[in-house]
Parts: sequence; C-alpha cells; structure tokens
Amino acid sequence: MGGNSVFLNEKLTERSLVESILASHYILDYGFIKKVNDDKTVDVTHAKQLKTYDGQTLKATVTTGVEVLTIAGGGFSIKFDYKKGDKVLLLGLKDYVPKVDEVTSATETTAYLHYSRETLKAIPLCIFNDDAKVKIEIEDGALKLTTAKNTEVEADTLKVTTKKKVELNGNGKQFVTWAELNQALTQYTAQLSTALLAATYVNAGGTPTVLTWTGGTPPTSIDISAAKTTKIVTGG
Repeated sequence: MGGNSVFLNEKLTERSLVESILASHYILDYGFIKKVNDDKTVDVTHAKQLKTYDGQTLKATVTTGVEVLTIAGGGFSIKFDYKKGDKVLLLGLKDYVPKVDEVTSATETTAYLHYSRETLKAIPLCIFNDDAKVKIEIEDGALKLTTAKNTEVEADTLKVTTKKKVELNGNGKQFVTWAELNQALTQYTAQLSTALLAATYVNAGGTPTVLTWTGGTPPTSIDISAAKTTKIVTGG
C-alpha cells in the first residue's frame, strides 16, 4: 500500500483503512436489554454513547425491536429465555439514507442517525453467569449440567452407556433386574409349595399324617408382572 499515492495523500494506514470501512458499513457494539417484547424481540440500550463534535456526550442510544439470534440449524438449535439487563452483542449493516438532503443535522444524535438500523441483530454474549438457572460446564472432558427447575428429555430412544456405573441420587442402594428376580421368586415359590404340600405330621406312635390345609393351599406360583417396566430397560 505504500506505493499508492491516494493512501499516502490521505495519510491512511492499512489498519485505519480497515477501521474506516468497518465503521462505514457495519455496526459493531454491545448493549443491555432494556425490554423483552411480546414477539421476543428486544429493546437494547447501546453501551457506546455518541458524542458531538464539541465533546458533549449524548443520551444513551436505544434501538427497539431487535431480533435476537442464537445458534440454530437443521441439525441443532438452541433456545433460551433472555431477560432485562442481559448483555448482547450488536451486529448489523449500516443502511445510509438515499438522499443527502434528508440529513438536516451535521451531527448524529440518538433521535436521528444518518443511517437506519433495520439490519441490526442481537446475539446474547457475555462471560459465564454462575447465577443462571441452567448452566452447562465442561472442564477437562467432564460435563456438568445444573438446572434450577425440572429437566425434561424427550427422544424416540434414549441410550445411556457408561464404562463404570450410573448413579441416581447417590450410590448407597442397588437396582434388581426383573427377569432374574422373577425367575428366582418363581423357583422359590414352586419349591416352597411342593415342600408344604408334602409336609406330614408324625404322631407319638410314629405314624405320619399328611397335613390338611385350611383357608386355601400354599400357592404354586407367583406373579410379579405388574412390577415389570416396559419403557425403562437395562442390560446390566
């Protein structure tokens, strides 16, 4: 660029040229949500305050009806509530007025800018908020999900595979699997019933007498099918 006399005459460096282009065509700022509207757009108070040529600071700029962008695509999309006071990144294109004679003031003010902000978008962006109602933290390969209210997971099939073990509200107790428990109880009931039905009473003379059961005979089987879960299964 040093050989271009135009840039030399204007005393522009590469950096100042890029900054000039960005300042002329893009709005890049951050602000704070002043209000969340019913249509989920937001009114944003700009962090950058405009100044007049004589150095006076103008009142804070407020842009209304700004659409909020989050991560979204055909394969993955994320949505969350944003609140008053949340910090957002503002990004958009400057769309200058079509006619110079429409500009009646040489200096931009909060009430009248020399460009519109129709393309302005807000992106929620700030440092990690430890007070958020839902937090996702990843550190050294470990994932921690913390929620202040109920957590709902909806899927056609949910598979959880772990190399060691799965803990639910601690590890002081253990589950039993239905098939093995059903088999063990069925075998035990059959053996116990057989033994009770074959039981005899031996009198003083040594004569055995088969016991007579009143009120019903010992059960020969047990049914725990109502205890079987159908939507939660395990291989362990």
